[in-house]
Amino acid sequence: MYLHQIVVDARDPEALARFWASLLGGTPVERARGSFRVAAPGFPPLAFQPAPEAGAGRNRLPFEIGVADIGATRARAGELGATTLLLPDADEQGSFQLVRDPEGNEFRLVPTPPAPAGSAAAGGGLPGAVAKARVLFTDSRGRILLVRLQPRHDERHWGLPGGTVEAGTETPRQAAVREIREETGLRCTPGRLLSVDWVNRTDDRPRMVHVFDGGPLEDGDLTGIRLDEVELAEWRMCSPEEAEALLRPASWGQLRQSLAVLAAAGTGPAELVDGVPATS
Repeated sequence: MYLHQIVVDARDPEALARFWASLLGGTPVERARGSFRVAAPGFPPLAFQPAPEAGAGRNRLPFEIGVADIGATRARAGELGATTLLLPDADEQGSFQLVRDPEGNEFRLVPTPPAPAGSAAAGGGLPGAVAKARVLFTDSRGRILLVRLQPRHDERHWGLPGGTVEAGTETPRQAAVREIREETGLRCTPGRLLSVDWVNRTDDRPRMVHVFDGGPLEDGDLTGIRLDEVELAEWRMCSPEEAEALLRPASWGQLRQSLAVLAAAGTGPAELVDGVPATS
C-alpha cells in the first residue's frame, strides 16, 4: 500500500503549510486556489485545504514524527508557533512529546535512532537548494513556448513552463511531466537534459534548475493548452528575439544556452551558474 498524501483541513492553509515546511523541510506549493502542498524529505506529502471550522476538535488521525532530538525539535516547533502539551510520560528525555501546531492539530514527537554517518538522512534541516524542472518546447518555426506567472507584487515574470520538484517523492524528470500536465494540460515525455543552472537568490535558497527538451509542438497541441489560472496568467509562442526581450537576463542566458545544446546533437547538458557557463 502506498500513502499518496495526508490531507489537513486548515483555517489558513498557506500559513500552516509554511509552518510544516519550516519544521520538516520542503517548499509550500499552491496546487489549487487556497490549497497548498508540502513534500518534505522522508514524509508523505501534506496537503492543506481551506476549512473554516478546522481545529475545532481533536485530530481524527493523530500522527507521529520520528526525530533524533525530541527537545530540539520541540523547541523549533515552538519558535514556529506550536504549543507543547505537558503530560506525565512526555518529556524531552522520555518516550514521546505531544505538540500542537498553530491551528491545534496534535502530533507526537518520538525518538528514532540517528541516521548512519554519510547517509542522505544524516544531513538534516532544510535542503541546501530548491530543485526546479523546466521544459523547452519549440514549434516548426523555431518559436519557444513561454508562460507568464500570475502577477505578485505587480511583477511581470515570464519563463519556461515547469515548477518545483517535490523533494523525496519525485525526480526532476518526473516533476517536469507532472508540472507541465498540471499547468498547461500538455502531456509530454521529456527528452534530453539540456542544461542545469545554479540560480542564486538574495531573498531565498538558491535554485537548481533542470531544463529538458520537450520536443516539437504541433498546432493541435497549442489549441489544447489549458492554463492553471492560479499560477499562470498567459502563454505565448516567441521567437528567440522576442524571448530575450521578455525574460530577465539570467533566464534568457539559461534559455540561450539550452537552445545551443538543443541545436547540437549529442552535446550537453550545459553547466550554468545564473545563466552563464560555469567556470572552474
